[in-house]
Amino acid sequence: MKINPWALLLWVVMTPAALAYAQEPPMPGVASPKPPGPIKPAQEQKTPSVDATSLEELMLEKGLISQDDYIRLKAEQERRLSESATMAEFTASPRWYERLRHYGYGQLRYNQLGNPNGQVRTYHDASVGDASNGAQPGFFYRRIRWVITGQVSEHVGIFFQPDLASNISGNTHAVSLRDAWGEWYFDKEKEFRFRAGLQRVPASWDNWQASRQRMAIDRADATNSGAASERDLGLSFQWSPKFAQQRWKHMIDYLYGAGDWGMVNISVYNGQGLNAQETNKDKHVGIRLAYPFELPGGRLFEVGMNAYRGQFSVNRGTPAAGTTLWSTFDAGHASGKYLDERLNFFIYYPPQPFGFIAEYVVGRGPERDPNTGVIGEKSLYGGYVQGHYSWQYSDTGLANFYVRYQAYNGGLKFQAGAPSDNMQETEIGIAWMPDPQWEITTAYTFTE
Repeated sequence: MKINPWALLLWVVMTPAALAYAQEPPMPGVASPKPPGPIKPAQEQKTPSVDATSLEELMLEKGLISQDDYIRLKAEQERRLSESATMAEFTASPRWYERLRHYGYGQLRYNQLGNPNGQVRTYHDASVGDASNGAQPGFFYRRIRWVITGQVSEHVGIFFQPDLASNISGNTHAVSLRDAWGEWYFDKEKEFRFRAGLQRVPASWDNWQASRQRMAIDRADATNSGAASERDLGLSFQWSPKFAQQRWKHMIDYLYGAGDWGMVNISVYNGQGLNAQETNKDKHVGIRLAYPFELPGGRLFEVGMNAYRGQFSVNRGTPAAGTTLWSTFDAGHASGKYLDERLNFFIYYPPQPFGFIAEYVVGRGPERDPNTGVIGEKSLYGGYVQGHYSWQYSDTGLANFYVRYQAYNGGLKFQAGAPSDNMQETEIGIAWMPDPQWEITTAYTFTE
């Protein structure tokens, strides 16, 4: 089966200054409301003067430092100012609710399938396909997110994010919970953290990166199928030394990074997926190990791994549904619980201006035999590689060009009957930001 769809994704980031009461830096692992990429928001044009020109800008203008050095110096200056503002905020604002800030974004999408496409569906997006096979073609809100976050005391931070465009029983604008967690900082540097609630879990770098930071339209099958919607309910302990926090902060602010989710992250969670009720007593245990490197000249990149293990309860589906796969459990799994384990390796080199991402996944999990309808415990493997180039053509304009190849052989455990997914796909796209608050992404995919 082959499809040649193109997709258009338009998103807007809502970050007016009036929305931010507190000026503290984002908590570890939280995407900054600043639009991604090495650009600065548009500002009112003023007559240049010596007083208004920083030393770094003068050195850059005279060629004494490189663009990379300039970005690094400005990031360090912003960090120092943010830390000073945080201390001032705690001193000046005893009311915890005055320390909260909120921001959000929306993504409007349109798909058009090429030929031949057959009865193509994708579990990523209900708008792919046509009405005859249950899809919802046409214009489609992929995401509408609103975030409320803040450090309400010296040791406590919170993060709350609903999605106003979830697809629940055919209602494409239903509200669902995406994040709801609080965390405790053991020290003032926030190096040791304990987090409880609905949060992202270790599965892949692709899953750690927020959708508003990602160039590609959707996440890859191999990485996202381990933790659909990227989140689950549980506990995690994270450790990030100060230098790692600073490097990840720089990458998420300027280089489309995933953020700080811990140099070491140990998680215990239900394992049945986002907003799903736990169906067995076994908990998933996951771990993340990652390290942000800094090369001579200030260029950054990240390498690491994710792994998890647990028991997953498969939903067999209902034969009367017609379009839902009906499956039976094999002899060794009469209860419907299957081993669910994965090991993931990744490397991320941000666009500086060239860059790449590579991930590989191997493991075991439930998978339906397409010939017999029996769900067995089988091996899985896959991954993707993406090359990208970032072109800043003006003070506020940025264009990102990317090519991604992905492949996956394994089951889709979150779908009814855990159907087999053996796919290969090449995606070519352009993510254009004419202004820091707007991005238009056009992509064309070849899938089989």
